Amino acid sequence: MSENLHTLAAAYALDGLTDVERRRFETHLIDCDGCAEEVRGMRETAARLGAAAAQEPPEGLRDRVLAQAARTRQAPPRVHRPSSVRARRLGWLLSAACLALAVVLGVAAVREQRTRERVDTLNREIAAVVSAPDARTVTGPVRSGGTGTVVASRSLGKAVIVMSGLRSLPPARTYELWLMGSRPPRPAGTMRPPTTGAAGPVLATGLGDVTQIGLTVEPASGSPRPTTAPIFAVALS
Repeated sequence: MSENLHTLAAAYALDGLTDVERRRFETHLIDCDGCAEEVRGMRETAARLGAAAAQEPPEGLRDRVLAQAARTRQAPPRVHRPSSVRARRLGWLLSAACLALAVVLGVAAVREQRTRERVDTLNREIAAVVSAPDARTVTGPVRSGGTGTVVASRSLGKAVIVMSGLRSLPPARTYELWLMGSRPPRPAGTMRPPTTGAAGPVLATGLGDVTQIGLTVEPASGSPRPTTAPIFAVALS
């Protein structure tokens, strides 16, 4: 049991454990100096990734939100006393609506659960890369504006990529990541930054003999090979 708990250090540092797992690991952490050191290092690396993706809110955003809230009036509720026939009809409609809503919410709950499971799996994979003993972090500028940070683990053959400050693109274009080395570049995923300019993290797999990770601007659907020159490229050790 104790041996299994050692593998939870990365997920614990990134708050990726369930309540039960977290309590078990915190009990284990009291007497395990190795895990305590791993958690500290993992949190430091996660903080660097977070700083790479951090964006300042637009100037004046708070004032605009408060001004809009002050201009929005709440309408008073309208009270009606329906007739008995109308009340029965209304009750039937409400029951049907509640049933339909229950079905919709049930489908949504299933989809949300599946999404949460995929996110949890991705978080654990990212945590494993960032906390790997051979993890190396490198940061570089994006020529069109912004920065990129890559944390790579050769032993796992994976890399975590965070881009920040990327400029918005027209709908017909997107950013695409590439694994580059002695062989032709291989696509590692596309990304479109939100309005704040931050994007990521992206998990790239199959590093193999890859020596660089690059970024280009491509058609919205992505490209099997780069069609423009890289605007970001960092060397992997």
